[in-house]
Amino acid sequence: MAKMDQFTVNLWVKMEPFIVGALQIPPPSKFSLHYLRKMSTYVRMHSSEGYYPYLFWPMWRHIACGKLQLEKDLAWLYFELFDSLVERTAEERLEWAEVMSSCAAEEEAEKQRNKLSVDTLQFLLFLYIQQLNKVSLRTSLVGEEWPNLKSKSYGLTGESTNQIKNWNDSYHQAFIQNHLQDLLELLLDPDQLSASSHSTHNSLITPEAVRALSFLIEGSVNNNRTVHPLHELALWQPLHASSGFSKISKAFSFPKLESWLRACLTGNPFGTSACLKSGKKLAWAQQGTVRFSFISGLVMAHNTTSFSFFIYKIPETSYTVR
Repeated sequence: MAKMDQFTVNLWVKMEPFIVGALQIPPPSKFSLHYLRKMSTYVRMHSSEGYYPYLFWPMWRHIACGKLQLEKDLAWLYFELFDSLVERTAEERLEWAEVMSSCAAEEEAEKQRNKLSVDTLQFLLFLYIQQLNKVSLRTSLVGEEWPNLKSKSYGLTGESTNQIKNWNDSYHQAFIQNHLQDLLELLLDPDQLSASSHSTHNSLITPEAVRALSFLIEGSVNNNRTVHPLHELALWQPLHASSGFSKISKAFSFPKLESWLRACLTGNPFGTSACLKSGKKLAWAQQGTVRFSFISGLVMAHNTTSFSFFIYKIPETSYTVR
């Protein structure tokens, strides 16, 4: 949380990319920052071929199988999983499921997959957060990845935080804070990086890159219950001086943007940790009225690995995530 003149800005990490998007398995070794930076440069160099700003399935298949050494099925799993996080109507989801279920042969299914595309920069961020469940050899050797009451920390429910990374919104926040510079550098245009592939004091980050970061971060102003994507707040004129946006360059100063994000990041007010700390019971319904304080559901739409995750908070927060 940070006060910007008369405005108090709160930013927090969205839960859905981590709860649904981060597979609860160690990521492929080539999902490291080194290889994702190479991918970031490669897609921009081939922007006219269906790699950037939208990445089509055949192009991702080429990168995943040819350069990152993934099996095709695993490459599709990541691609489809990310697509499930993209906002679409129920009718669009149903139409896609019907199209795929009507395919009589793998060739027909692949032809339909070839039509799919995703936001390239957001997909890069999605691949990076797979590091959430990375197992560290060093910590394994000293015991932190193994059952050990002394080395583990426990959440409010008594469960080990090492076991509930995907559901622990405090861990999500810590992950973003610890890797914020890497995430921002992943979004930089290649010409804004130094020879060692790092940002400089003069690096500029585009509004499109900040829009992509809205995949992970959202927020509000003056504790208002209206939730805004990150890019809307960063581009809001009263916050330009704080967020580092320049009307002349039409871009953000990398150091100022990073500093602003760090100053404003706080706990997710809609997260499980905030809910548990408030001490309020979650009730499906109260007598004489139908008033839900929190409902979460996992809807499975069977066609290979497709699914969508929904979290509703109604009507108390006037907030809906899909």
